[in-house]
Amino acid sequence: MLGTLRRDPVWLALAILSVGMLGVFLVWPLITMFGKSLIGPDGSVDFSGYVQFFSERSYREAISNTLILGITVTFNSMLVGAGLAIVVARCKFPFVGLVTALPLTALVIPDVVVAAAWVLVLGKEGLINAWLAPMGIELPSLYSWWGLVFVMTLNNYVYAFVAVFVGLQSMDRNLEEAAQSLGSPMGRVIRGVTLPTLLPSVLAGAMIVFTHVIGSFGEPAILGARTPVLAVKAYNEFVSEMGGNAQMQTTMASLLVFLGVGVLLIQKFVVERRQFQMESKRAPTASPIAGWRALAATVSVFLVIALSMLPAIVVIVTAFTPSVGPVLRYGSFTLDNMEHVLFQAPEPLYHSLLLATVAMIAGTLFAIAAAYLIVKRRSSLTRTLDVLLALPLTIAGTVLGIALTNTFGSGWLVLTGSWVIMALAYFLRRVPTSVRAAMGPLHHLKDDIEEASMSLGASPIRSFFQVVLPVTGPSVAAAAVLMWVTTLSELSSTIVLYFGGMSTIPIEIFQQVDSDRLALASAYSLLLLLAIFVPLAIARWIFRLRIGTIE
Repeated sequence: MLGTLRRDPVWLALAILSVGMLGVFLVWPLITMFGKSLIGPDGSVDFSGYVQFFSERSYREAISNTLILGITVTFNSMLVGAGLAIVVARCKFPFVGLVTALPLTALVIPDVVVAAAWVLVLGKEGLINAWLAPMGIELPSLYSWWGLVFVMTLNNYVYAFVAVFVGLQSMDRNLEEAAQSLGSPMGRVIRGVTLPTLLPSVLAGAMIVFTHVIGSFGEPAILGARTPVLAVKAYNEFVSEMGGNAQMQTTMASLLVFLGVGVLLIQKFVVERRQFQMESKRAPTASPIAGWRALAATVSVFLVIALSMLPAIVVIVTAFTPSVGPVLRYGSFTLDNMEHVLFQAPEPLYHSLLLATVAMIAGTLFAIAAAYLIVKRRSSLTRTLDVLLALPLTIAGTVLGIALTNTFGSGWLVLTGSWVIMALAYFLRRVPTSVRAAMGPLHHLKDDIEEASMSLGASPIRSFFQVVLPVTGPSVAAAAVLMWVTTLSELSSTIVLYFGGMSTIPIEIFQQVDSDRLALASAYSLLLLLAIFVPLAIARWIFRLRIGTIE
């Protein structure tokens, strides 16, 4: 089982180190957290925490709200994202290429910025309500179910779009043509061939959206005060002025982990039962459309793009708008807000850049080694590594923060209260995506090339640097930029782990919105967008990276 690794002691050591690292900093905290959920106030080991959770109405409401929100947003996101993917993949019409900017938009605009922007647009004192007020019209409160579902759908449908679009592009059109040649009408072909073939992609997109929604903190915390969900309630229990309930915070966090893992297992079970093999040589071609169909498709694309970009436009305008407390004076211009965030209180920017840089360097190095081990040095050890790397995808940021705090707040290794634990959380949260990005080109690299290098006398490590690394270079660079982009915008784990003097930009945005200082929140949001977008644009220009685009 470990034969290939035993022949290469260096790679064996790296495999053991990688598994050991994830075991200590990921598995152990999760086990510790679950263990504490079983310890009652009197120190006895029992299930009293779970009994209390399902006995008290407030806790039952939190989990039911979480499930309802997750299912509703997932359903809406699949409708919007999958529908858009089908239109874009199968139809040719004006400006269809604009949709390729959607994944990039989702990466660039963090959740907390989206929530803050929609407060500015649809909040009680927002732009649209201010415009409608003279006419005696007032929209329903954004701080409600409809507001939460609306904003989170707009922020998550892109995951469904990407998953279904990629699935459509990888289909072999011979399947549909064969069904049609047998006399099946197009509707039956879609129901009997296209949709079953797309099911794995649809389920993958749904799983990503659902796990993202149930673990989201920023949007529910800002917009869902009347709709408590598990992630926010666990955090509130964690920071309670009365000390909170240690058993209940770990109980809620453990239930969130069970939800995420359960969804992953269901998706895996269904997908494995519906495997299809295709040549993928002839992807379905897009058919030109004209007339009212083309007009409807173009308008739909522009509407989706506009709603996706609206948060960025709003925060840019508001960042330069004078304010008196919560009152914004649109139509005027000021640099005071930007001066404050750049010169009077620049520490959040420095902290975000420091943490993102540390997490990016550590994550990139780990991703290179882990991807190579999983793809090219297959063994029971590397399969274990692959499984461990799937865990963070199902864990909410607040849950990870609580687990790390409970584990490393005392004992032989104390990290709580330092920037190290924040960088560690960022690393654990984002490294799985980077590993998957680095694995792509390795699947296409023939083993013969590396073996030829070693047959000429080169060591396995030297062959890796001279043969493998140049091939994976672009994907590794993409993984590094992806790590940077997503780490800068991390809020859910930061809100649990940050301490006085170590605030980050997402924390400042959240706190400014919570205090109704929306102009400063917009200034910090603009600063965050620039910190994300400028390096991303430079990387795309220099390295020709295709991050977040579909081509």
